[in-house]
Amino acid sequence: KLKNENKEENLMSKTFNNTRKLTFLGVMLALTIAFVAITAIPTASASMALLIFIPTIVTGILFGPKEGALMGFAAGVVTLLRGLLAPLSPFDLLFINPLVSVLPRVFIGVVASFVYRGLKFALKSVAQGDKIAILLAGASGAITNTALVMTMLYVVYAARVVEMVGASFRVFLVAVITSNAILEAVVAAILTLPV
Repeated sequence: KLKNENKEENLMSKTFNNTRKLTFLGVMLALTIAFVAITAIPTASASMALLIFIPTIVTGILFGPKEGALMGFAAGVVTLLRGLLAPLSPFDLLFINPLVSVLPRVFIGVVASFVYRGLKFALKSVAQGDKIAILLAGASGAITNTALVMTMLYVVYAARVVEMVGASFRVFLVAVITSNAILEAVVAAILTLPV
């Protein structure tokens, strides 16, 4: 009888944990969809673009690399759909390609998860080590997004980007890093901690 009660408790605990995880993933996906949808409004696009991948980073940190990859995939699909349905600039049309919009985003939560777990272990004897690990995991997720998207833009659309920008891809890359990438990494680090 005691064995059966333990089995029932384990089953209920597992069901509760699965329900909790699915609910959390649903909320994170809803936030991602809302942030991406708001970027379709021209006046809000720059400020909301900084927030799009926070749910993916947080999911990777809290639940691990598989869930982070799943949320990144979903964020990439939502980004692809926005590029298809509500493009604001010629660059949005480049994100219709899943190699640019989806594939790089799969790794955001994965990298954030591994950075968090590695730093949490490495900094376990440091005061505030967990907070430092979260900050750096948030920044690494944003850097992963920028690095992989830029890489895929170069691999798939280098000539087209050069034509659109009117300068070399290197100039485009430097402009993105100095204007967006650093800011996104800082914002991701700062916002990931309280979330």
